[in-house]
Amino acid sequence: MRKIVFALLMVCVMTEVHSQQPFLRIDYRQTFLGDRIDILDGPKVLTKQEIYQLMQTNPEAFETYQMALKKQSTSKWLDGGAFLASVGVIALSFIPPQSSSYSTRNKLFIPLAVTTVGLGIASGFYRRSSRNMTREAVDLYNFSEKKADPIYFDDGLTYYSIPDFIGVQIRF
Repeated sequence: MRKIVFALLMVCVMTEVHSQQPFLRIDYRQTFLGDRIDILDGPKVLTKQEIYQLMQTNPEAFETYQMALKKQSTSKWLDGGAFLASVGVIALSFIPPQSSSYSTRNKLFIPLAVTTVGLGIASGFYRRSSRNMTREAVDLYNFSEKKADPIYFDDGLTYYSIPDFIGVQIRF
């Protein structure tokens, strides 16, 4: 019985220590054009301003996060280019063989199809790289040695501190 009580006490102590600092995690979703990477603090999805405010406490994590955003932007542009190229391939495939522009279709069809495949592959590389760099930035923030003071956002909760106790009051 004492071992169980001691184990529960240790879990409570570890939870209290880790609840002092926001613990970030990422949520990755595939959308129609590209992907979406959200950073969450518990169940709350953080805005870019909140993420910047948190990440600036750790310069290395902030720099990695900025590089991840650049790669994510490049991936979205490549996805858009691949989509437009595939629309071009589809449009060229509807040109009838009796048309006078059929020879132009033959000259453009293969390069446009190859461009579509190439942009899709390049976009996938950038997409994976941005996801991995975002995960690395969040890990750098979560597990860095030097922790800054916690930053709380106005989310309808009032945080108060009594010596040796931290509490939360929910406002409706």
